[in-house]
Amino acid sequence: MRAFIFAILPALLVLAGYPGTGHAASLAGSWNGSGYVNPTKGKRERVRCRITYSKQTSKVFSVRASCATASNKILQTGEVLMVNASRYVGDFYNSEYDISGRVHVSVNGSRQTVSFSSGRGSGRVNLRKR
Repeated sequence: MRAFIFAILPALLVLAGYPGTGHAASLAGSWNGSGYVNPTKGKRERVRCRITYSKQTSKVFSVRASCATASNKILQTGEVLMVNASRYVGDFYNSEYDISGRVHVSVNGSRQTVSFSSGRGSGRVNLRKR
């Protein structure tokens, strides 16, 4: 279960990186929030994340994130791509736990809802721009 939790957190991190407004440049900076991870084998667990985004191109941002559950902490890096002004989709991969999956982001103002899934589970995180 812990392997899943820490492998799926990167999805949260990738998803969390989308702009709080309709403009991609607003993504740059720090976001934080909480949610849950729900492994296919194991109990649902709360998670808190802090994510920093750096603009690479007009639609691509690098991501550096730190997430933690009651039992563990994980650091993650990656990239995200804007699909439209309020929706984002990405893939994630965590080499430490060899897990990959899909992430979806919905943006409303300075808030984001990030959902993610893989063969090992799913989760959701709500974030706010700091």
